[in-house]
Amino acid sequence: MAILEMDKFTLYGLHSERKRLLETLHQMELVQIDTTDANALALDRVETAKKISGFDSYLASAGQALEILNRYAPKKSGMFTKRTELSCEHYSMDSSEASEMMKIVYELLRLEKEMNEKRDRISKLRIKQAALLPYLGLDVPMQLSQTKSTKIQTGVLEGEWTSQRFATALQNAELTACYFEILQSTKQQTCLWLVYPKEQEAEFKAFLRKINLQEPSFSLSHHTPKKKTALLEDEIASLLKEIQECEEAIKALSKNQEEIELFYDHLILRKEKYEVLAKIGITENTFMMQGYLPRSSASAFKKELEEHFHIAVEIEAPAPDEDVPVSFSNNALVQPVEGITSDYSMPSANDIDPNPIMAFFYYFFFGMMFSDAGYGLLMMIGCGILGFSKLLEKKKQRPFQMFFFCGVSTTIWGILYGSFFGDMIATVSKTFGSGQLAFKPILIDPVAKPLELLIISVAFGLVHILFGLGIKFYMLWKQGDKKGAIFDVGFWMLVLVGAAIMATGMGIGVDLIFNIGIYAMILGAVGLVLTQGRNSKNIFAKFFGGVLSLYDITSYVGDILSYSRLMALGLATGVIASVINVLGSLGGASVVGLISYIAISIFGHALNFAINMLGAYVHTNRLQYVEFYQKFYEGGGRKFEPFSMNTKYYQMIKK
Repeated sequence: MAILEMDKFTLYGLHSERKRLLETLHQMELVQIDTTDANALALDRVETAKKISGFDSYLASAGQALEILNRYAPKKSGMFTKRTELSCEHYSMDSSEASEMMKIVYELLRLEKEMNEKRDRISKLRIKQAALLPYLGLDVPMQLSQTKSTKIQTGVLEGEWTSQRFATALQNAELTACYFEILQSTKQQTCLWLVYPKEQEAEFKAFLRKINLQEPSFSLSHHTPKKKTALLEDEIASLLKEIQECEEAIKALSKNQEEIELFYDHLILRKEKYEVLAKIGITENTFMMQGYLPRSSASAFKKELEEHFHIAVEIEAPAPDEDVPVSFSNNALVQPVEGITSDYSMPSANDIDPNPIMAFFYYFFFGMMFSDAGYGLLMMIGCGILGFSKLLEKKKQRPFQMFFFCGVSTTIWGILYGSFFGDMIATVSKTFGSGQLAFKPILIDPVAKPLELLIISVAFGLVHILFGLGIKFYMLWKQGDKKGAIFDVGFWMLVLVGAAIMATGMGIGVDLIFNIGIYAMILGAVGLVLTQGRNSKNIFAKFFGGVLSLYDITSYVGDILSYSRLMALGLATGVIASVINVLGSLGGASVVGLISYIAISIFGHALNFAINMLGAYVHTNRLQYVEFYQKFYEGGGRKFEPFSMNTKYYQMIKK
């Protein structure tokens, strides 16, 4: 259980075998190919940027085409649908097949674009129809602006105008020789149609400017508003029919969905190979590549390639200062939590694999916070089926495996706390039975003794932090910094252990234990004062540097108190579950009461399960990242990412 040991390989081969070799390495999914130092070896490189950019463009188009098909002709799939398995020998497409797929992809994109344009057109037509609504009572074309002897004006006035108000305004302006209609009047605007004599055009225009009559916000038609609205509706109907035809065309092309998915994966694989090709150094007839692979597979890798290719493979141990990619090698219990560490940061060259120790505390703390045997059993059953059966692909099983082990811990802590869906057994017994059944706690009742649980939580937190400091001590000692191990870590461990011993002595009332703890704390504090300023040249700086280092005790106290969340979340899970049981039992011992109890319990416990499981997950991660890892973990390493077939729709089966 440790960080996987890596070897560096250098491979020399002929151009004639390069393509076949890359395909073999791709299928082996064993090696990480790094950029060859071509400059140092006076080698050229294959220019692949343009090709990779082209693949990115094709992938984007194919992805959009598949999204279109999923919208208009969704493919039936279940929650546990697995990718179709396909032999590696059949994943490739020739140029004619790829060209045919791109034609289908572009046709789907064209149909989607055409439909969007028609929908935009319909939206604009709907807006025009809405704008014409106030004018539907007008039985002449809105474009009509004059007759032989009159001028005609259609417009909009701000605010609400009545016929009386407009007539009064005309009288005040001494303009009575006209005809007008108020087509629509609201608090916001008034639509008006007006006819007046041509000989008074100047006076009427001045009047209309004064009352701020505005032209309609749309182009005027030579049809009546009602006729124009009907024509717009006909155009909308025609566009909707065309959209329907496009949708049918898309559905007809859905028969090619599997081929497009295969084409998408084909593009991914080709892009990956060109990305690797860019890292290879070349001469006129040969090529050279370098990278890393697990030491345990190095000899078999060398033998396999040299038997099937005219190549030379050199295997060597990386230099001490080399930036070697990192991977883990752990057992089935630890493997599921490796993602927790990699999400934080991969180990550096100075780090050890933290996963074995972290896994124990991760499961331990998760169970302590979720702490209900009923919820734990549900997690074990559900996540056990998904994590260890063949319903999911192996890469998707690990999170469920992790939560399975978290469920085991949750079940154990639920038994220790006496919590099975809260106090469901006791509540059901009291409501529907004799009241003699109950699920008794083995260790402690969190509701009855929260202070004792808080002390236990803080004690576990202290142990967790001491483990982190112990790892730091070991790492410094192993690196040869024995003074740093003793002075910077050992004395702090002595202070914290002394504080724990002192608190224990105080709690049980034994003066001897209390005094031992006091002396240990004093010894550790004195050691810190005398050593923490050791890098300063001035004697006063040495002393004050040591004294000021004691201020870090506040950080340790804050970290230890953070573990009170173990009590808080564990208590919350049980209390909320018990409240749900009480609410469910309010219906009493009747048929209606039984039905209401079942309904309330299912809904309430499902909600409590979801909320507190999420809380336990988040806070367990926080305890590892903030309180534990920061005591010893340097991080900053790069993850081992082998040249693999990272397809999306098909699972490639190796030879």
